[in-house]
Amino acid sequence: MRGDRLMKIVLLLQSRGRMSTRELADELEVTTRTVSRDLEAIGQSGIPILAHRGRFGGWSLMEGYRSGLTGMTPDEAAALLLRASSGPLSDVGLGGHYETALQKLRAAYPEPERQGAEFLRRRLLIDESSWHTRSAATPEALALCQEAVWEERLLAFDYAKANPTASKDPNRLVEPLGLIVKRGVWYLAAQDRDTIKTFRVSNMLNIRLLEQSFAYPEDFDLAAYWQDSLRAFPDRLPHYEVSLVMTAEVLQAFREKRYIRVLRAEPIKNGQYEVEADLATPEFALRLVLGFGASIRVIEPSGFAEAVAAEAGKVREMYRGCPDS
Repeated sequence: MRGDRLMKIVLLLQSRGRMSTRELADELEVTTRTVSRDLEAIGQSGIPILAHRGRFGGWSLMEGYRSGLTGMTPDEAAALLLRASSGPLSDVGLGGHYETALQKLRAAYPEPERQGAEFLRRRLLIDESSWHTRSAATPEALALCQEAVWEERLLAFDYAKANPTASKDPNRLVEPLGLIVKRGVWYLAAQDRDTIKTFRVSNMLNIRLLEQSFAYPEDFDLAAYWQDSLRAFPDRLPHYEVSLVMTAEVLQAFREKRYIRVLRAEPIKNGQYEVEADLATPEFALRLVLGFGASIRVIEPSGFAEAVAAEAGKVREMYRGCPDS
């Protein structure tokens, strides 16, 4: 739209200083004739725009003119400009608007404060995206979830639990209340019968947006709900505490792995450590300990130590008859 383009010209001149007609045309992806007409319209609207002739000519705003931002400190502006990751917003179609808003913020702030924000931007990066690529099922499901939340319409889907061996819960019918993104993973908060629940969007299958609408609860606060969920989350997790002896390398790996809590670690002889850890479930603990081979030994519970030994024995028997390579 032309109004947006006119505003962008003003912001470009405000943030970059003098620019030629060609530079503006390239930035806006329009012809130089279009830029000339836009500059004329900007001048007629009362904005003090100056034409500079000669080899290094171009266009600029009158010195001292800028659209002001009041009530915001330089540090507050710098904090906003540093949060320049629009990845999650791009998922829901708002990335371009976010980048435009940042450009307006940069342009509207005085030169000293803008330089301070640029100093921080070049030395501090906040990357909130996930290391892992998104599931192929996420974009389609996310778009339908977003539409359902925006339009207050019922959503039907099958739900696959995080455990790949668990059966799917078919025919869920929920009232979608809000979308949350954490470390690049999208979640849907929704009213499921008498309870508000959180669903991972990538686990939502056969998703269908229904025509039937619902009344959005006026007392629902998405941020408060999410904070309550985060506080309650550790209490809902399974616990399985074990005592182990391990090398320093294994201890470091334990501290870096998800779903493992190192409760205590004390150095003992030969560079090893005696460790107490919460490994969530016996099944997970068994796979984990076997994966580290002879670098780790189970002390307690005794039943778990026997299970590890039995499984290791099965592996040994499986390879006993193999010919030498």
